[in-house]
Amino acid sequence: MLKFKNKIIIYLVIFLFCSAHSPWSSYLNYRAKHLLIMSVKTDSPTYPFSELLINYINKELPEAQSRPARAKDFERAQSLFSTNQMPLVLLSKQNAKDLIRGQGDFKEFGSTEALVLYGFGDLILLVQPSLPNRHAWLLLNALKKSKNVFKDGISPDKLADIGEAHPGAIMALNGEEMPDS
Repeated sequence: MLKFKNKIIIYLVIFLFCSAHSPWSSYLNYRAKHLLIMSVKTDSPTYPFSELLINYINKELPEAQSRPARAKDFERAQSLFSTNQMPLVLLSKQNAKDLIRGQGDFKEFGSTEALVLYGFGDLILLVQPSLPNRHAWLLLNALKKSKNVFKDGISPDKLADIGEAHPGAIMALNGEEMPDS
């Protein structure tokens, strides 16, 4: 009889632990509500610059509600970006090339689909290919106005050696009207 009671208690404890609230839906809501710009701890200049970038974007596009996200290493950054969990990633120029081509620190993870949105000297802002043209257009249009803030801004058409430019960014560069999607 004692063994039976012990089994019931053990099963009850296991049930309580397994049925605990999962915050996963909160993460999904947070990611849907905010424009997250990921940087990588091991790519040291990216995080401080991402904070400046986020402050600027929040002034120009407050509805974006930009927030920084920081991956602990290149493996985590590639994982989050390649699975479309992070829409934007800020990397140094060589690391951006390596992410797209699956070389250097990203060699063991393979190539990753990414498009160039804008450059800031040695830093490159990459976006998901699935990012709507409208969103890329809005972001690039805001960044085009930032010449006083980011003096060494580089438009994506001048970064073909890194990767292909996002079509929405090209539309904004060409002065086309904001796309519907």
